[in-house]
Amino acid sequence: MSYPYLDTYHPPIPALEIQLGYPGGALTSGPVTAIVDSGADGTLIPQSLLDDIAAPLVDEVRVHGPWGEWRRMQLFTVGIGIGGLRLPIVEVVGDDQGQEIILGRNAINQLRLLLDGPAEQVAILDAER
Repeated sequence: MSYPYLDTYHPPIPALEIQLGYPGGALTSGPVTAIVDSGADGTLIPQSLLDDIAAPLVDEVRVHGPWGEWRRMQLFTVGIGIGGLRLPIVEVVGDDQGQEIILGRNAINQLRLLLDGPAEQVAILDAER
């Protein structure tokens, strides 16, 4: 399964369509667009989407942003569906300021992805799992 890069960014950025749900439960939210960011340690999801699925709060954590600032944020667990695959339990940080979903390495390291920059496509290689 392939997805086009988002051309609303310059340069275009890899993205996937995902669904969200209660960890281990039904996927009840989405599809929504998520940016694939191999430079991000963790996954970031807008707090409003986490509230919609009643994602369980796990902990409060310190998060280091890309510009060097530290913030205290809440850590939740969710289920994520991506192109026929299911990641049943993924820890995510709730973002109470932004509206973008960032799939970080804690999620994308569970997938076999092909980032085809010249074709501006991201492909999930093991979507039949």
